[in-house]
Order: sequence, then structure tokens, then C-alpha cells
Amino acid sequence: MEQEDYLETIYNLTVKQELVRISDIAKILKLSKPSVTQMMQRLEKDECVIYKPYLPLQLTSKGKKIGKKVAERHEVLAEFLTILKIPKNIQEKDIHGIEHSLSPITLDHLRKTTKFLKEKKFKP
Repeated sequence: MEQEDYLETIYNLTVKQELVRISDIAKILKLSKPSVTQMMQRLEKDECVIYKPYLPLQLTSKGKKIGKKVAERHEVLAEFLTILKIPKNIQEKDIHGIEHSLSPITLDHLRKTTKFLKEKKFKP
């Protein structure tokens, strides 16, 4: 599991709820609380989160920027694969495999292609 996955998860949680806890992340990522805690300690050293034991987590501006960027990539890929009628379980596996290495140019082209396909009511 990459650091970006954690930041994306925290970012998505902060959009939905006010407080984000280790247990929330562990549940979503299907990991143990100690594993998540260990990563939060690393992310704190990288100045991406504010982590204090037993208190809710907070993203720093750096962490929020990274989390938002990964969440947006994920969303663009999911929308594109949905148009192609790729089943959700396969989508998630594929997205996880490519979302971290997707270049800004490719992402931009995927956005434009998705918009075009939606306008043309593309049916695979």
C-alpha cells in the first residue's frame, strides 16, 4: 500500500465527515490499526498529516494537495472505465494499478475522451 493510497483515503473521508480516525482508515483499507498507525507516523515525518495518538488525524496542506490529486485521478479513471462498462470489482483493481503512475497529459486526455464519449452517449 502506497502513501498516496492513505492520503487519498483520508482526503475522501474528510470530505464526508469531520473527524478521521485510525480505525476509519483501517476499516476502509482493510488493514490493522497498528499498520495504519505506523504509516501515519511516516506521513507525519513527511509533513503530510498531523498525527497525535488517540486524536483525530488532520491533513496538512501538502497532504491535502496529494490526497486530492490522487482522488481526482481515481475519479477520472472510474468514470472512463464505467463508460466502457468495466465491472466495479475489476475497475478498482485496474485503477489501483495505474492511478499512481498516470501522467498529467494522459489524465487530461482521459478527461476529454470521457467527456466526448458521454456527449456522444457511447455504448460499448
